[in-house]
Amino acid sequence: MIERAYRKLVALFPALPDGTIPFFWAAQTETLSTLSVMLRFSSVLTGAAIWAVLQGAASEEVLLMVAPAAFADRSVVMFTRARRS
Repeated sequence: MIERAYRKLVALFPALPDGTIPFFWAAQTETLSTLSVMLRFSSVLTGAAIWAVLQGAASEEVLLMVAPAAFADRSVVMFTRARRS
């Protein structure tokens, strides 16, 4: 019974092709250097809040208000560079 239901389900999808496209391997090159920089928005927000408190432009309560947003935020700007020979 289960086998018949499985065959009906499989029959709905197209069959896989017999031949596949061959993969062409890229020439292997040596990596000279790699640079990866990641900047989180929460780090910028926290840094700005600390700077404002130290300058006297904001009170210490600002840090308490910024903390939940900084912990919850996952947005990031990422730069990656790889140099090869």
